[in-house]
Amino acid sequence: MANVDVTKIHQGPGKLWLSVSVPASGSRLLINTAGEPTAGTPVFAGATEGAATVVLTPKLEQISADQVAGAIDVVMTGEAESIEVTLKESDLAKLKYFIVHGSFSSGTDTGLPPGVQNYEEISFGGVMAIPKTSVAVISPRRDGANKYVVSQLYQAYQAEAIQLPFQRGKETTYKVKFEGLADPSRAAGDQVGKIYRQT
Repeated sequence: MANVDVTKIHQGPGKLWLSVSVPASGSRLLINTAGEPTAGTPVFAGATEGAATVVLTPKLEQISADQVAGAIDVVMTGEAESIEVTLKESDLAKLKYFIVHGSFSSGTDTGLPPGVQNYEEISFGGVMAIPKTSVAVISPRRDGANKYVVSQLYQAYQAEAIQLPFQRGKETTYKVKFEGLADPSRAAGDQVGKIYRQT
């Protein structure tokens, strides 16, 4: 008889973390009971809108033969993994992680009006090396206190064009998409990332 296991139905927000540590092969990204990464210098990306989506896409090619109408086999020829999310915080100290061709700085400009001379800025333009980082989405399980589903890309770059809509009727949001890159020094099957669930 088929039974439905409600503990296997996940519903919970995903928190995006940047600059998380990359675990050794065979290990997982370690988190504490609050779902925060415990190693390295992780940065919480901030408030989001809607789902944080983890996309796992093997690229498959069918093999056919003239003697048979349908495909007779399939091979994997590539893969694409990504994490996509819409962010709501436009603090430039966080936004610097998403504008890959920019440079962040802050300071004081005495040419600005008194009382508002401190600033932060991101300048952009010119060919630059694209920064890569390890990112993770950590989502709490609704059926177990202090248990999480953790999705990580070991080496990723932000691939989405940043669009910052400014309007009176709605807060500014912007989409980011981290594309995973393979680390060929890791074992096959564990070169791009990992998803795990605490049970």
